[in-house]
Amino acid sequence: MIQVIGIKRLMILLVLIGVNAVLAVGLYLYAVPEKEQSERRLRGLRSQVNIVQSDINRMQIEFEQLDKQQDRFDALKAKGLFSSQVRSDAKDLLSVIQDKSRVISAVVNVRPGIIQNDAEAQKANHKILMSPIEIKIESFDDASVYRYIELAKSMFPGHLSLDGIKVKRTRDVSSPVLRAIASGTNPVLISADILMSWRTLIPESQVIMEKSL
Repeated sequence: MIQVIGIKRLMILLVLIGVNAVLAVGLYLYAVPEKEQSERRLRGLRSQVNIVQSDINRMQIEFEQLDKQQDRFDALKAKGLFSSQVRSDAKDLLSVIQDKSRVISAVVNVRPGIIQNDAEAQKANHKILMSPIEIKIESFDDASVYRYIELAKSMFPGHLSLDGIKVKRTRDVSSPVLRAIASGTNPVLISADILMSWRTLIPESQVIMEKSL
């Protein structure tokens, strides 16, 4: 057999078999583990890409929310939510509202403010300042009373809420009342007691200063 093949050819064949064996060993000892490691790295990179993409999506949502919150903040600021509560200015504004609503008279009592805690305001280092407002109104009809309330809620700085209202008729329609109406005057037929709450936000530092005074 060896004589047929030849010693030289046999040596070449053995060398090729050895090379193939070395390549096979290298394949299983290096190439296969390297492939598995590369696949693990690829899976890890894909996982990181997914995490980054998720973060980007979350940030986009947060930015959209911030834009909406900024718009709301600007609107509240324009409404005077962060303005100081000056009682004389409040009474002047209510006098203007009285004229616009066409009530006959409105006696206003703005009581001292009360500090209120609020979790959302606390996040911005602010407190709520709430001042009760008592109003006694005399009017020709109840429509003017409700117009007064709506104007006050829309025109007042900060937030004005209606806590209570009592409306009653003070006079019945009679001949003297009809004559007064015919002469161009509006007699008082309705009285109303209104309780409202005026709220604005003030910095915590201002609360500390007020307490120290």
